[in-house]
Amino acid sequence: MINNKYPPMKEQSTQKELSRVPRTLSESSNSKVLEVLFDAGGTVMSDIIIYVASSQMKDLFGDCWFSINDFCEAMGYERTKLQRKLTEKQLDFLFSNQHPVYITEQNGQKIEHPIENTFEAALYRLGTSNLSVAYAMNGKTQYKFIQILDNFEIKDDFSTKKRTKRNYNVHLSKDLMNTLFTEYNLLELKDYRKLPNRKGYRKFYLNLAKMIYLIKYKADHGQQPYFTTTVDQLADVFEVAVKNNHDRKKKVTSILNAINKKLERTKFHFQFIKGEGEKWLYTVQFFFDAETLEYFDEKIKAILTSQYHETLKSIFLNKKGIHVSRHYQYKDSFKLGSGEYYQEFTTWLYSEEDKEINLKSAVKFSTTLEYFFTVRASTVFALLPTITKHKAISVHKIPLPS
Repeated sequence: MINNKYPPMKEQSTQKELSRVPRTLSESSNSKVLEVLFDAGGTVMSDIIIYVASSQMKDLFGDCWFSINDFCEAMGYERTKLQRKLTEKQLDFLFSNQHPVYITEQNGQKIEHPIENTFEAALYRLGTSNLSVAYAMNGKTQYKFIQILDNFEIKDDFSTKKRTKRNYNVHLSKDLMNTLFTEYNLLELKDYRKLPNRKGYRKFYLNLAKMIYLIKYKADHGQQPYFTTTVDQLADVFEVAVKNNHDRKKKVTSILNAINKKLERTKFHFQFIKGEGEKWLYTVQFFFDAETLEYFDEKIKAILTSQYHETLKSIFLNKKGIHVSRHYQYKDSFKLGSGEYYQEFTTWLYSEEDKEINLKSAVKFSTTLEYFFTVRASTVFALLPTITKHKAISVHKIPLPS
């Protein structure tokens, strides 16, 4: 039976808040890493990654300063909850009885600031944790473990107890940043922040983002455009501890309907079918309206982002002495985990080397993209050679088309 309580979405706002998120966030293998603070802060660890990823895609090589209020507004949190001091028991659990201290200098004095509230504890745990990313090599699935954060800074007047002006500068690791070019899903922040921080709700939304990606891929390759899972798998996501199958299915259905009711742009349909070897309708099939699938498309932004990344790869291959006519042969050499040039390219990309001859600290990337959205597509492509030649070009120096 198809669950179709919700009509196709109505046009309410043309302003998208699509954000790229590392695809690995939706993998169950990373749940324990990202949910270690759930009781105190919900999905704050995942949400910091999502927030910083969105910010860094707007300025790839710049800083990412923000206040706790900025984060709460974008991600749907209460500031007081994130600034709440953790108990000694919680701190011991998180940091194995070695409570971290943020050390800085202010007015010539050494400052030791204890990491003890929910938000800063989440930052510190992210900085000391890795995510697993699956990749294929020689026909086998292997895993690469990548660091989440490179570093974070705290700026504040530590001589007072006021925290309203405290700012944070957070940088995702180079490996995780690279996934935003190659291994990412799209989520709509306007929908995401509407979801309460209950067990599984936001985690399920990350799975919805994965479903949309996979269904669009299937449609492009002539396959049936739906995603299949089971009631038990969904019960695990929502932590539904109900033994009776009928009641478990009923509870999962109730949660799915509650989530769907809160969504504007990511509304989904689902139906129960008989899976292989099943006597009852216990497998769940998800699908989306064509309008929803069309919405999750970055269009020109995706083209330009890909062009940008490919240009950097070409610059790197030129440095290796490989002629441009052979660059197509190295398409797989930059894949995470299996590519022979992946690590070397990643190190070079975010280093100080060659900043004057490529784009690495160049174009304020998404700011430039936002500018591009105001001009014709033909003008965008006409400008690409100029952008990829000059590092220091700024948006206000690009002439408006007549």
